[in-house]
Amino acid sequence: MKNNRSFYLGVVLPSSLAIILFIASIQVFFIPFFEKAIMDDKKEMIAELTNTAWSLISEYESEYADSTISLQEAQQLAKERVAQIRYGSEQKDYFWIIDEKPTMIMHPYRPELIGTDLNNYYDANGKKLFVEATKVVKEQNEGFIDYMWQWKDDSTKIVPKLSSVKSFEPWGWIVGTGIYLDDVEEEIKALKNSLLIISLIIAFIIALILFYVVRQSLGIELKRRNLTAELHKSRQKYVTLVEASNEGTLMFLNESIIFSNAKFRTLCGFSQEEISHKKLEELFTTKWESIHPNFKDNTKSFSFESSLICSDNILKEVIISISKVEYADTYGYIITTKEVSRKEVAERESDKLSGEVKTSLLLMKQPIKHLVQSIAACTADTSIQMAANKMSRLKKDFLLVKQDKIILGIVTNKDVTKKAVAKSSNLDSPVASIMTAPICTISDSASLHEALLSFTSQKVSHLVTTDHDNTISGVISYESIISIQHNTLAYLLLEIENTNTVEELAIIHNKIPTLIHALAESNENTYDTVAFASSISDRITRKIIEFGIETYGPAPCKYVFMVVGSEGRREQTLLTDQDNGLIYDDAHSNEKVQEYFLELANYISDSLDQIGYNYCKGGMMACNPKWCQPLSKWKAYFSSWVDEPDIERLIEASTFIDFRTIYGDNQLSDDLRQHVMNLAQSNNEFLLKLAEMTSNFKSPINAFGNLVGNDHTSKEKTIDLKTILTPIVKYSRVSALKHGIETTNTTERIKALYEAGKISEDFYKDISLAYNYVMKIRLKNQSRLIQAGEHPVNTIELAELSPVEKNFLKSIFQLINNLSTSIVSEIKNTD
Repeated sequence: MKNNRSFYLGVVLPSSLAIILFIASIQVFFIPFFEKAIMDDKKEMIAELTNTAWSLISEYESEYADSTISLQEAQQLAKERVAQIRYGSEQKDYFWIIDEKPTMIMHPYRPELIGTDLNNYYDANGKKLFVEATKVVKEQNEGFIDYMWQWKDDSTKIVPKLSSVKSFEPWGWIVGTGIYLDDVEEEIKALKNSLLIISLIIAFIIALILFYVVRQSLGIELKRRNLTAELHKSRQKYVTLVEASNEGTLMFLNESIIFSNAKFRTLCGFSQEEISHKKLEELFTTKWESIHPNFKDNTKSFSFESSLICSDNILKEVIISISKVEYADTYGYIITTKEVSRKEVAERESDKLSGEVKTSLLLMKQPIKHLVQSIAACTADTSIQMAANKMSRLKKDFLLVKQDKIILGIVTNKDVTKKAVAKSSNLDSPVASIMTAPICTISDSASLHEALLSFTSQKVSHLVTTDHDNTISGVISYESIISIQHNTLAYLLLEIENTNTVEELAIIHNKIPTLIHALAESNENTYDTVAFASSISDRITRKIIEFGIETYGPAPCKYVFMVVGSEGRREQTLLTDQDNGLIYDDAHSNEKVQEYFLELANYISDSLDQIGYNYCKGGMMACNPKWCQPLSKWKAYFSSWVDEPDIERLIEASTFIDFRTIYGDNQLSDDLRQHVMNLAQSNNEFLLKLAEMTSNFKSPINAFGNLVGNDHTSKEKTIDLKTILTPIVKYSRVSALKHGIETTNTTERIKALYEAGKISEDFYKDISLAYNYVMKIRLKNQSRLIQAGEHPVNTIELAELSPVEKNFLKSIFQLINNLSTSIVSEIKNTD
């Protein structure tokens, strides 16, 4: 097989490729070139014909300008003259004239159109061809349009047509003429047939030459094989043994791989030829130098764990067994590999992380009160030296800086070290010169988890705590939490912060399924679980943006990188793709600025995809030029979505309304948010259209009240959990827009509606419970699939649900069915 492959790769393949490339070049390069040339000639021809008609009209304009005839007479004569012009093989090709409204001025074959308004005139494909003509001449004065039109004077035959149009500005006319593309296609078809015949003749000649070369080469190859046959007999015994093995097996001799069986090739993805040219350390992460010493004491075999480096650079966990055998007066080695399944790896990692996470969850839910330090303060004019001495004396790592009982900021040991000592600043300077301001606060009843997220999101080392009266009660430090909370969640955020490459971020991202599974199992409220997943995603995205800025340099102006969709709502699950956009300052809007941001956005999207956040199939990403625009363009987008809410615009609006800033200048996103809220609240029709979208939900319950799944015709009865949640998400979005609630998270929107008195307490509890329950099933199902080595999905089989879960879901479906009627009625009754 190896020799056959070498022979065909060396002789047959190049010759075959030559024939294929020759034919391909005809089809890919020459034919398209001639097609384009023919089409360009036709365009040039009709453009010249249009110029001819235009010149005739210009003559009558000149007579009018010389006061020889009136304007009305000039225009009438021009119409009559142009209407009589015919050309083409059958003398049936013609010219037509419209004005800029557009209104038909003259058409020799369609007199019924003369004088009619053409704004709503469509061709057979629904294209406003005359409106398109006016757009072309407004932008370029002249150009081309394509459309469907009747065949010459036959109104029953509709064919594609290409027309040249040109503006006659003095009278506001547009003159045009065209060619039927059927004629052009006939010319191209004839050209293709000629080229095809020529290429087949040449290919046949080459094939004859190839046959002769192959025949001669095959004779030589057969002789060579006979000479080497004896050499293969000596190792046939081991080859047979290796090939028959049920596990991936290699033969290793003189530090070279001489054979591998099909099982191993399937496992690693390399061919026999590729494997034979590799060293052992190019296939495994364990080097031969560390293995070989194990055989010095006549050891016959031993086993160990390692990783197999596959053809796609993916590492597979394997158990390697190596046996030493005698071979041709020397020693060789039989190496067998057994893959550790993804499920086993996931279970191993799950056991390790789950225990760690579950143990720490109790601490994470505890309030921070017992970690709060008493207040220590100094005045703003206190010197840096005196402040440092006071912190040392009081055994504090901070001082609050006050002035007239007002807290201006906070100074820490790190501030003194980094801002004063490291920079050789004057220690007699006031402490206000190195303090951090303004202070960041948190309620002293907050949990450790909430405090940890505040520290990481606000990038501070100390938080000032407040009591229930909003009075300052003390200070809590980041180190005090870490000192007692050495848990996986905290370290994960720290790991992200300390990464230097995208590959390191990908390794961290792979830990998320196990963490989410542990959180979903031990926490009844999914709000914290999805918030944690979103926090990790946010931190990874910010880190990638920082990598991008290091690569492409500082941004040329203010900008915001925002996330939308589920990520914008902080409701990411384990099956999510990228949905994002980029806003930059209008004051610096130009091609170079957009080019910079598109390069940055492409880097971000590629890196996120590499880590595990897949590209958006709909292209709703900042790397798409449409979604990388200045603030004014984004405002225009939202204005068009709200003012003209057709189905396509409503889908885009639904995605981008839930935007949230990840990185950059919040002023830009705040400005856009205010613009969106003003638009939505002033346009009841838009809100009504959004509300009506909640009616798309189809309950997976039949007429007898039984769960039958979303697809009634499918044999596999499944429920789409994302589809169940969508009406609740849509309902909360519309209600939030109607009542001016700016938060994007569904749970927070529902809570805000209740606190504002817009929904009843019973409804608030029901819809919150329904959303939380379905989201928890969704998360647990996805994490279960990942740990089983399967791809996560949003569907779950009915067989996976218990009777209690099925009954609870039935009541949830009843609630969801009432949402559409409720919100639509509420919007319609708005004054």
